[in-house]
Amino acid sequence: MAARPPVRKKAKKKPETRAKTKTAVKPRAAGRIAARPKPKPKALSAEMGMFREQLLAEMARLEGELDEIERRTARLDESDRASELSAYEDHPADLASETFEREKDLAIGESVEHLLHKVIGALEKIDRGTYGRCDACGRPIKKARLKALPFATLCLECQDRLER
Repeated sequence: MAARPPVRKKAKKKPETRAKTKTAVKPRAAGRIAARPKPKPKALSAEMGMFREQLLAEMARLEGELDEIERRTARLDESDRASELSAYEDHPADLASETFEREKDLAIGESVEHLLHKVIGALEKIDRGTYGRCDACGRPIKKARLKALPFATLCLECQDRLER
């Protein structure tokens, strides 16, 4: 008798997946926040609504600052391209001042982006119903702290322990 060849199992077809369509959102620069939190249809208490409005206003302010920094940086880049190719005619102090201003804008931009991430995180916590609770111990964060720093994620005791 002749040996039978081994039987091959047919590979299962993977179900076709559709490519997710992206919404028509203005493309953002690398490192910027991709999307804003979407408001949830559930009703919020008056206090949570106040915190949400405060956070949305702060988010708009921070985004405005980032846009201004980007415009200022773009203007500096344009002036560099428009200037002569040789940097020998420029005074070294002028070049140093321009470099300092660019570095300052970059540092401020990173700080503003960091705050913007915190604000968006706080808005997401409101949507999930976990806003106002300490991330470390789970106890409520005092209202006075939230009014002063609406994107706070730690109570004063946990924040104090973290900073030591």
